[in-house]
Amino acid sequence: MTKFKYLKIKNNQKIRYLSTNYTNKLYVVFLHGFMSDVEGEKPKTFLSFCKKNKIGFLAVEYSGHGKSSGEFTKGNISKWTKDTKLVIKKLVKKNDFILVGSSMGSWISTNQFKFFSKQIKGFIGIGSAPEFLEKVMWKKFSKKNEERNY
Repeated sequence: MTKFKYLKIKNNQKIRYLSTNYTNKLYVVFLHGFMSDVEGEKPKTFLSFCKKNKIGFLAVEYSGHGKSSGEFTKGNISKWTKDTKLVIKKLVKKNDFILVGSSMGSWISTNQFKFFSKQIKGFIGIGSAPEFLEKVMWKKFSKKNEERNY
């Protein structure tokens, strides 16, 4: 059975995550896609691999996704990037890690290079979708929404 944990990031906000910790100081950090969570086959497969190879593992569930607190419609790439940064700082700490981004998680992964460039030792994108906002949603926004979201 998989044990999920929660990290309190504000008084009324908590982020769900899945993790293991080994002393070899290397982690795999898995970031899921748009409207997904950390209960899918991909994070569980990476978790199993990491356990077998004694590598640290962290899968982050952004606010408004899965069982993390918050409303999905109040989230955006910037907010989910910040959620991820806070969880990595708290749990991975100064250890090196490899980012694995699935779909939108690839976009959020690339944003982490701004904060952790010295710790990131690799990046794997699975079905990466870093441009979906412009191609799928941006043209549907009103001018007011464009200004608020930009």
